[in-house]
Amino acid sequence: MNYGIYIIIGFIIVPLGILFAYYKDYKQNKIEFKNSIKTVGKGLINGIILLVIIGGLKMASEFIIPFNKDHGIEFNSEREKLGIPTVASNWKIDNHYSGQFETQWWKPNPRNGHFKKIIEYGIFNIKPETDYYQNENIKGTFAWSKYDFEKKTIQYFLGKPNEKEISVTESGKLKYGKPTIIVNINKDEFNNYITEK
Repeated sequence: MNYGIYIIIGFIIVPLGILFAYYKDYKQNKIEFKNSIKTVGKGLINGIILLVIIGGLKMASEFIIPFNKDHGIEFNSEREKLGIPTVASNWKIDNHYSGQFETQWWKPNPRNGHFKKIIEYGIFNIKPETDYYQNENIKGTFAWSKYDFEKKTIQYFLGKPNEKEISVTESGKLKYGKPTIIVNINKDEFNNYITEK
């Protein structure tokens, strides 16, 4: 069935029907018709003004919020004090994956060792900062550390391939395929992973 013809007919008939209805209404009572047109016009103008204000606030909020987003290379001295990995001077921000509340820093290739940092922001300040590592000597694995600025805590994780066809998730559901197993590890295990040769 060709819906294009019906759409074109609709674009022609509907405006003509509206014009005909307004013309008929105008003929019956010209003063009331003019007053209704003024009311509709005021409502339309107020609606446009409201949309412009909302759109302007949204655009402004993207530039202003988060209020404190100064956690790039200039924040490295603070990272060193906290024991968090720093951002190297040759790293670049990935604008494709970064957003208003997240900045992703990537090391140029080859991406062995510390290769990525994700900084997440709340409205007022930094939230967690996650650092990713890859050891090319241990294929198919990666590790990451996550520092929580609110709790002042750091956690360590290891992602490794699962050789089982069927595995059980943390919530107790069966998972098919060979998904990556994510394990919470301690600092020593983490350091062993990133330094193992």
